[in-house]
Amino acid sequence: MRILILDDADQDRAVAENAIRERDAEIGRTDAVMPFERLYLFAGWRLEETARDLISPAGRRVVLTSSEFDLLLAFVRRPGQALSRDALLGTLRGREWTYFDRSIDTLVARLRKKLAGGADRPPRVRSVRGVGYIFCAAVAKICQGGQSAAA
Repeated sequence: MRILILDDADQDRAVAENAIRERDAEIGRTDAVMPFERLYLFAGWRLEETARDLISPAGRRVVLTSSEFDLLLAFVRRPGQALSRDALLGTLRGREWTYFDRSIDTLVARLRKKLAGGADRPPRVRSVRGVGYIFCAAVAKICQGGQSAAA
């Protein structure tokens, strides 16, 4: 079993963990290393990248489509950074699109609705005229082993 990870910084660690898992499987050990887990925390929400789950501040699982999840993941990986529609569409599994394609706007609207916390809270995804969108919440990235880093 081979695991391919797109994030270059984590590639060496994943290869090492996979080699340990393969060796453990060869000698019949059942307590092999657990897979690498990434969590993103923002405004009380928890995004679990490996499980592809979004957990609300109330502890409820929020159902996201595959595209909504990928879009949210792109936002939490680059908080506070304006992302163009072109860049966001490119993250959605290489989907073909045209210059006048507004499907990203519909997808952002659906994601905003699912992340809405009431009228008294500012939107977590803000439009930037002529550019695209920006994720406004502070994000903490939690890695396997309890290591954390501000994203």
